Order: sequence, then structure tokens, then C-alpha cells
Amino acid sequence: MKIKILLQLLMENSILIIAIIILVLVLAISVYFLTIKKKDNEISNHTQPFIEDKQTTIIPEKDTETSTKEDLEIIIDKKVEKIQLEEIKEIIKPTELPKKEPKKAKKTNEEIPTDTEEVQPKLTINISSKTEKVLLKKLEAFEKSKDFLKKDVNLNNLANKFDTNTKYLSEIIKSYKNKNFNQYLNELRIHHLIEQLNTNDKVLNTKVSYLASDFGFNSHSSFSTLFTQYVGQSPSEYIKALKKSKKEKITE
Repeated sequence: MKIKILLQLLMENSILIIAIIILVLVLAISVYFLTIKKKDNEISNHTQPFIEDKQTTIIPEKDTETSTKEDLEIIIDKKVEKIQLEEIKEIIKPTELPKKEPKKAKKTNEEIPTDTEEVQPKLTINISSKTEKVLLKKLEAFEKSKDFLKKDVNLNNLANKFDTNTKYLSEIIKSYKNKNFNQYLNELRIHHLIEQLNTNDKVLNTKVSYLASDFGFNSHSSFSTLFTQYVGQSPSEYIKALKKSKKEKITE
């Protein structure tokens, strides 16, 4: 009888212990999940404003995935255009935009205009219309006279010959010929030399060193350098190719 009572007590205690253990486990699990949920809520509270801001400014809500993608592309394009426009405005301010100038016809190295009265460029210094026309006429006569082949020709003595000053003459050449005096003079000489090489066999068979002197250049080296710059070939190469071309025409 005592044994039976003892066993009954043990059974009741075991059930009580098991119930207590289960209760403790349930409480522990509840605390664990409550802690995780609290952390999730904190993270959600921190990120929600950022997500909402992005959604309202960049990706507006749409009914379909296609429309959302199209709107996103439009917004990105507008942002890119705005950024590019701001960068351009920084580089070129409205007050610094270059003024458009009338396009000038391209000229070859062998084309030196003599009829300059058709073009009316704007001069950078004040020269009377009468003086301007007189200087242009004198430049035209200078080109036809072949005085540019003289070695002693320079801006100063040519201005004296034209009864003007170097400032006026330099400005006329710069505005109408689109080059400075030395470039203008050298181009006249090389143009005339090329013309003679193509039409005069005596000139074609003259030594290059003599050609430099005959056509107004002070040294052979400066002549070769300038000729190469204007023509794209050295004088020797040009003459050699020209002789070969003429020989082939004769044998045909």
C-alpha cells in the first residue's frame, strides 16, 4: 500500500516537472521570437523612409511592370540631360559663347586670289575705305609684277613702297589673305615656282639649290622646309615625280 502511494506521488511529481519544463521552453521561445520581431521592426523603421523617398522620387508606382520600366527610363534620361546641360553651362557661360562667323571658302596651296574686292572681311583696326581699296589694288599689282621674288622684300620696305605703314598693310593681308605677311610672301613664291616647274623645262632641270635663290629664298634649308609644308613633298621628290609623269606622257 505504501509502495503504491509512493509511486503515485512520483508520477504526480514527474508530471509537474515535465509541465514546468514545457512552460519554461514555451516562455524561452516566446522571448526569442519577440526579440527577433523587435529587431526587424527597428530595421524596418530605419529603412522605410529611404525606400519611400526613392519610390516617390525615382520609381512611381504603376499598375504594370512594363509601364514602371518605361517611366524609370524617362526619369533617368531627364536626369542625364539635366546633368549634361549643367556641365555645359559651367564650361561655356552664356556671356562667353563664341560669335558665329561667315564660312570662308577653302583654298588650295596653288590658289592665291587676286580679285580681293569681292570679299569684305571686317578689319580689326580703323582703316578708311579709300585706303583699304588702294592697298588692295597695290597688292594685286605686286603679285602680278613678280616683285615677291626679290630677296630683300619685307613688310617694312613694301609698306614704304605702298606709301602706308606696316600696321595697315599687315592688317589688310591678314584680313583678306587670311595669313601673316611672311606666310603670304612664301606662298606666292612657292605657287609661282610650281607653275614654272610644270610649264618651263629649264626651271624643271635646274638644281634645287639654285631654285631656292632664284625664287627669293635666302637659304636652301628654309626653302625645302617651306616647300614641304605647302606641297607635302620635298622639292626633290616633287621634281622627280613631275619628271617621271612627263616622261610617261611622252612615251604614250
